[in-house]
Amino acid sequence: MSFLEADKGYDSNQFRQDVLELGYIPVIAYRKIRLERVGTKEIADFFRIKRRRWVVERAFAWIKRKCRRLMMRWERLSEIWESFAKLGVIFMWLEVLLG
Repeated sequence: MSFLEADKGYDSNQFRQDVLELGYIPVIAYRKIRLERVGTKEIADFFRIKRRRWVVERAFAWIKRKCRRLMMRWERLSEIWESFAKLGVIFMWLEVLLG
């Protein structure tokens, strides 16, 4: 059983239906304005999955805060920007591992 996790920007009935037709189970947060919403706790309990914080979003937030060059995207070539992003992640892990 495969899951597709997404944030509130992908909250629409049509998108959920398309994901189900592809054979994935959508785990998408609902927008506040929706009336017929099911909480993520109920979804996690139903499928017996652990609720985790958004690890990737936290990593991007850390990189944006620590590495201004990545946030501004001054590089013209995507390969150079990707290399700096990898260096930022390496720097982040070294700081976590070495204290």
